[in-house]
Amino acid sequence: MRTFQQLKEFRSYFACLPGIKTCKDFDIAIEIGHYQQMGQPLTMKQLLLLNIAPPASMRRHLERMIKDGTIEKHASDNDLRIVYFTLSSTAINSFKFYLDQVQQALFQAVEPETAHQFVDHG
Repeated sequence: MRTFQQLKEFRSYFACLPGIKTCKDFDIAIEIGHYQQMGQPLTMKQLLLLNIAPPASMRRHLERMIKDGTIEKHASDNDLRIVYFTLSSTAINSFKFYLDQVQQALFQAVEPETAHQFVDHG
């Protein structure tokens, strides 16, 4: 039963992330951050194609996360009808901090040689 107690502890780290209230919020933020890191911020259409949530739900999640300061939206320089979404610097720093906390907890929870299989240090 210790396994599920540890999983609950890991889950608690994600509850501390600012602006992340649901699993869908987490998925949206991760996708936006992933594409932002690759230098390709996502548009609403691209987010919808990821099938994280239906269009109305996606808009509600984004509006709340923008209001909370987790996500920022930017108009395209070439076409003001196009809006790109990025994570705020505060959100990026929070994600990095909590990822470090989860990695540290993971190393404490399992044998060190096993933990390396689950954590990418790149």
